[in-house]
Order: sequence, then C-alpha cells, then structure tokens
Amino acid sequence: MEAAAAFQASATLHKNGLPTPQTATSPAPSESPFAESRPTSPMTDITTAGKGKGKRTAEEEADDGKSDPKSMPAPVSRITAPKILRRHRHRRENVAATVWGPSLPGSDVPQRFSVYKAILRHPNLFFQFAIRLPQKTMIDLYAIDKEFHYRFNKYSTSIIHDFASYHAPQAAYIFSWILFPELCISDPMLRPMDGRPHLARDIPSLRWTKMIFYRDSVAKTILTMLSVEGHRVPREMYIVLMKFWLLMGMNTTTIREAFLSDSTIWTDQDIYLFHLFLVKLDMHFSHPVYGHGMIDLSHMLLTQKTLSMLYKILIGQQTMDYDDATDILVRTYHEEDLDLDANPWLDDETENGVPLEETGLLCREGWYLGGDRMESPVDMVSIEAINRGLDVQQYLIDFMTYGYIDLDKKQNVAAPRRWRGEKKLAVPKRPWPILSVTNGVLATLDKKFGIEQKEGRLRNISVTQAARTETIISWNLDSRQGEQMEGTEDDIEDEVDEMDIAE
Repeated sequence: MEAAAAFQASATLHKNGLPTPQTATSPAPSESPFAESRPTSPMTDITTAGKGKGKRTAEEEADDGKSDPKSMPAPVSRITAPKILRRHRHRRENVAATVWGPSLPGSDVPQRFSVYKAILRHPNLFFQFAIRLPQKTMIDLYAIDKEFHYRFNKYSTSIIHDFASYHAPQAAYIFSWILFPELCISDPMLRPMDGRPHLARDIPSLRWTKMIFYRDSVAKTILTMLSVEGHRVPREMYIVLMKFWLLMGMNTTTIREAFLSDSTIWTDQDIYLFHLFLVKLDMHFSHPVYGHGMIDLSHMLLTQKTLSMLYKILIGQQTMDYDDATDILVRTYHEEDLDLDANPWLDDETENGVPLEETGLLCREGWYLGGDRMESPVDMVSIEAINRGLDVQQYLIDFMTYGYIDLDKKQNVAAPRRWRGEKKLAVPKRPWPILSVTNGVLATLDKKFGIEQKEGRLRNISVTQAARTETIISWNLDSRQGEQMEGTEDDIEDEVDEMDIAE
C-alpha cells in the first residue's frame, strides 16, 4: 500500500516525465516516501566574517527574494500553442487534382465538374486536345499534372508523332527522330525493344519536337526575309532548304554523297531550286544600295553545321564585322581553299586568333583536326547537278529575274515594303512603276528624241535627218569594209611572192 501511494504521488507530481502546470508552481510536500537523509553541507559552517562592510551574502539575497512576492518570476507553462496571427494560402486551386475545392473523399458534397478532367478521361478527345496544345503548354502540363503525365506516357509515341505532324508536318518528316538518337529517351512504360524484355525501346522525346519546331520556324523566316527585299522563291523552296539543312549536319563525304545521289530524296527540281536560292541569297548580300556584304558570304554561311547563323544575320540579331568574318573563315575552310600567298596571316595563329586545333574543321572528315579534306555541302550539290547533266548555268538569268515580273499581266510584281516607324509590312496594290510614272518617263523620252504622239500613232519629226544619218553610217561601214578587203588582198599577194622566192 505504501508503494502504491508513493507511485500515485509521483504521477501527480510528474505527468509523462514532466511536471504539470499545476505542480510546477505548487510547493513540494513536506514528507516524501522517496526522501533520503542528506548530510549537512560543510559550506553552511563557513562564517561571513570575510565579507566587507555593506556586502550581502547569497543567503540574504535568497531570503529577500522569497519575502518579496513581486520579485518572484511568473510561472511558465511548458504546454503552449503558437498564436496564429493570420492564415495565407500559398497555392491556388489546382484544376489538375482529382479532388479540389470543398469536396473531400467520403463527403456528401458532390465534386465540381471539371472540363479539363473530362477531356483527359475521354478516350477520343484526349488525343485531339493534346496534339493541339502549344509547345510550352504541353511541357507545363506534362510536368505538373500527374494524370496528364501518366496518359501521355501511356501513348507517348503516337501523341508525339501526331503532335509534331500537326504543327510542322514537313519538318517532322524530313528531320525524323531516327536520325537524332541523342534526342530520344527510353520508353517510360518499359515496352521492350525488338522482343528483348530486358531492354526498353527508344522513342522520340519532347526535345525532338522542340528541335523540329525551331528548324521549321528558321527556314520560313529566312525565305520571308528574302521575299521582303523582293527576292521571291517558289513554295517548294521551303522543303528544299530543310533538306539542305539535313545535309549540312552530315560530317562525312560518304554519307553526303549517298544522300544527294538518291533521286527520290533530291530530285532534279530540288537541285534547280537550290541554285535559285543561291542566286537570290547572293543578290541579297551584294545589293548595290543596302550593302549587306559580298557574294562570298552566302557560301561561307551555308558551309556551317546549321542555318542558325544565316538566320541570325538576316534578322539582324547577329552582326558581323571584318574580324568576325575572318574568324569564321579560318574555322570553316581548309587551308587548301585559302589564298595563303596573298594573305599569309590566315595561317598564323597569333594573327588570326584561332587555335590550331580549330582551323578548318568544317571542311574535314568527321569535323576533327586529323580528318581528310571534305567538300562544302554547297559545292557537293553543284557537283551532283553536273553528274546528272542538268546544265544549271543555262538558267541563271531566269533565276535572277524570277519573282520580279508577272508574265500573265505583263507588269512588275509588287514588292512588300515597310516605311520607317512602321512595324508591319505592307504590299502596295499597284506595282512600281505606276501608270502615271510610266507615261511621264515615256513623254520625256519622246520629247528628247523628237517623237510626238498624235491620234494614237507615233510620228517622227526628224525622219529626214534620221534617214540621212543612217545613209552616212552605212556608207562609212561600206568604205571601211572595202579598205579591209583591199588590205587583205595585198597581204595575200605578199605571202604568195614570199613562197615563190623560197622555192
């Protein structure tokens, strides 16, 4: 009984090993069953004679503290809850969650209808909804929504193919994901590759779609910037330009030749159109008024790995001065293609600032320093045209005049223009020169050469003078021809006489 009473007293004093708020300030009981006799401390026998006058001992200070109730510290409770000042919701309602709003699982309150969730769970609408999303929205939903993430992974191959074909059909076909293994990922659903269950197959990723969208936009922008200056090209040029971009990314001559020699990929029309693009690009860089550069820039920019540099220069995002052009020139062409006799500093690392291991890499096999010499992709297309016997040189004048004259209407084609301070391009309704300007120029020429127009007919005022002039010119020509004939006969007679003397 005594042990039980002692345990109850201990539980009263200490609850869960800690003093309760009630017992923390209550005085201790006078007698405790666990109290033990303690020896008297020797410090109590020490006298206070050593203290100076006016000094107080620790016992006196303790007595003063106990006697003054105001000096006692306030009791502190160990079980205290934090005081909530305000509540802040740092997230918005997520429509992608299964349960959102006031509805909770097991509650009688019906869940709100979500159009987004209904589309995701529909067997047909989900695919049509996914392929029509913008690129950024697709990536965001794939990252934040678990249900969209799972359904996308389940049908990833078909969705990515349809997504790319919907937004950029030609680019998705030309830049096939099989040609870019670095942009592929393992199947998230772990479907086997070629019947091997231990190895997941490779599928296209969203990075591949981002790449083809970028290349599709770059090819269209390049042709648009040329057409703004009046250098129009056919619609099929867009596909030819992307094929050439694929050729630029091949780093061996064997692969390039095999790619170009396939007539099902590079048709004769494609080769003609590419040379048309070369002529238009040369006309852009050699413009006599705007002064964009020189003709050789087009060949150098089309020898790079991608069309990104040409794209940035055309839109004005990247500028090129003499030093920049020299740096690109040394990195691009092989030393055999450079005129080192006239420009010996091109072969000097200290002069041109290009490291030796980066000199002429783009014209070497494999794009490394020890590779053999490799032709530029521009030259390889021209060589393929010669091998097929296309005679491209016969159509250079047609390439130059294409897009400027409307043969059906027999007038110039209106060129788009943008005046200073305007943001949008505008195409005039009537091409230059307009009819009033044309009539004014013709009237000035008629007046200068003595021609007048009367009743719809042209009449020459000085016909007699023109006839006399024509007679004089013809007489002079006849006299000169007669003198030449006489001189020729004299030379022949002299040669005959010399032959007789020699015999």
